[in-house]
Amino acid sequence: MSAVSIAGVAARNVVTPRSVEELARAVGELHAARAPFAFVGGATHLALGNAPRALDTVIRTVALDRVVEYAAEDQTITVEAGMTLAELDRVLAAHGQMLPVDVADRERATVGGVVATNAFGRRRQRYGTVKDLIVGVTIVRPDGTLARGGGKVVKNVAGFDLPKLMTGALGTLGGIASVTFRVHPLPEARRAAALHFDGSDAIARAARAIVEARLEPESVALYNYDALVVSFGGTPRGVEEQMRTLLDRVAPGAGAGAAHELVDDEPESYEQRERAVRRDGDWRFTVAAPPAVPSWTLGSFVAAAPLAVPVAYPLLGVALHAYAALAADAPRQCVELRAHVAAQTDGCGNVTVTAMPDAARGRVDAWGDPPPSLPLMRALKARFDPLALCNPGRFVGGL
Repeated sequence: MSAVSIAGVAARNVVTPRSVEELARAVGELHAARAPFAFVGGATHLALGNAPRALDTVIRTVALDRVVEYAAEDQTITVEAGMTLAELDRVLAAHGQMLPVDVADRERATVGGVVATNAFGRRRQRYGTVKDLIVGVTIVRPDGTLARGGGKVVKNVAGFDLPKLMTGALGTLGGIASVTFRVHPLPEARRAAALHFDGSDAIARAARAIVEARLEPESVALYNYDALVVSFGGTPRGVEEQMRTLLDRVAPGAGAGAAHELVDDEPESYEQRERAVRRDGDWRFTVAAPPAVPSWTLGSFVAAAPLAVPVAYPLLGVALHAYAALAADAPRQCVELRAHVAAQTDGCGNVTVTAMPDAARGRVDAWGDPPPSLPLMRALKARFDPLALCNPGRFVGGL
């Protein structure tokens, strides 16, 4: 990639270090020159966030793609930041293990990128986000100094929790060089079923029923406001018992109009829809609300036809929406959507604009109103990056 633009801002230079030492040296030279820079992996989330205030150089991490250490018996692996999730899948699958993080494009998404964005998808229901899977990290601080945090084992509570701090920081506190993850065994069996409903009340009843039945699904995802897809993974016997409970008790009790187990390519067809709503569309929104609020209904407030099928996670309070375009008054629509979500959630919900056209930059804030923790976030930014050279302005509150 010869040219890179981040949230509509083009970098003058692109460098691709071939080792962690080269990465640290490149950052140190940019710091000495007072040149603003940003880190890019597979370039799958370049539309996320606000436009950087300044951008001289993009540092590509794709050449940092080695397995540093793999202790399969301990269920931990350390890899460099540029390794793609697809390649990591291949390494782990040879030992019957997996990293359960869902993204739109596993062939491009890199380890560093999913950590920087705290990526998650439908399997967050069971496994959490990247923040729940990371146990160690090596970073390059904005002055070029290498630093390490966490450890190589799952139970590690010593010292400052640098891995969690770097997760979701969007590369504003430094560059991720390598990551240690806790991995999980591949399920012996996987099965899924679709429950169809007419109305949000019935969907909410079904979500509550899944919890009350003490089911442990891998994922619970709602597609197009009416199809609730519940998937299970584990031993064949355990999966069979949960499927029977779902179809024989939960679905009828919640008033599902129809319920059936997904077969052949049906599970993949639903997963394709989820990838599409994360990847396609000039405008993309993530709506978050307390799980007790039907989050999947809030994004439909936007007066535009969706480009992709809306997808929501009812038990997590998260909904994803994608639009090909909004009207000329898109900034006003974003303000109204945020006000609508705040009103419906007593101020506990929020809307993140995960993608927007370049022409809207500066008129729409990607993050909305900053959280009460902004002063603490500013203090951390000042401590890590006092010259504000590292991806400046792209994160919440102009960080």
